[in-house]
Order: sequence, then C-alpha cells, then structure tokens
Amino acid sequence: MTKKWGLLVSAVAFSAMLLTACGGESKDQAASGTPSAAAPVATTGTAINIEASNWKFNQDTFEVKAGEEFTVNFKSAEGFHGIGIEGTDFELQKEGSKTLKIDKAGEYTIFCNVICGPDHGKMVAKLVVK
Repeated sequence: MTKKWGLLVSAVAFSAMLLTACGGESKDQAASGTPSAAAPVATTGTAINIEASNWKFNQDTFEVKAGEEFTVNFKSAEGFHGIGIEGTDFELQKEGSKTLKIDKAGEYTIFCNVICGPDHGKMVAKLVVK
C-alpha cells in the first residue's frame, strides 16, 4: 500500500509541474501589477522578435528574405518556453538571440520546444521565407 501512495504522490507532483510550467507572471508584470507592453516587432529585415506567453506567440506569422541572414530575438514574457523552427537545426531553450540563414523559400513552423502545459501543442507560429 505504501508503494502505491508514493507513486500517487509522485504522479500528482509531476502533473502539477507540467500544468504550471507556463504559468506565472513576468518580472515586469510582478513589479507593476499589470501585463508588460509588447516590444516593437520587426517582421522583415535583419531581425525578428518572438515573444512567448501562455501557449501563444506574439504574432502568428513572421517574414524574412530567402538567402539573407537574420537574427531571432526570443523572450518568454510569461512562463518558461523555448523555440525551434521545423526543417532547420535552429533552437533556443531559453531567452536569447541566434542568427541564421534559410536559403529555400517556403513556410516553416515555429514551435515551443519546452513542454509548458496543457496547450503546449497549440503553441505554433509560421515563418514565411520569401
């Protein structure tokens, strides 16, 4: 019976961690009591700014030019997230910046690569390379 209780307690604790991974307030929000304003977003050119919050990104679509280097600036505004770009070796598992170049035009899926809660699978955006 003791082994069953230990397993139950472990399962409950693990489930609670998964459900709350995306929760919480950002530092700005905690200090001011209000949600932080989104930073200006550059969706074309040499940089794109991707901000993650509870199960969504700040934009549905980002655009860059094929064959040109660009920098991805990534920030978690709420919760703990990372990003990957399908079809590339790009990934960040915490806030930061990384430069890359995609030569082939097309649409690439941007996804959260840190399991962050019940709607983790819905956390996607599109990178359009023209």
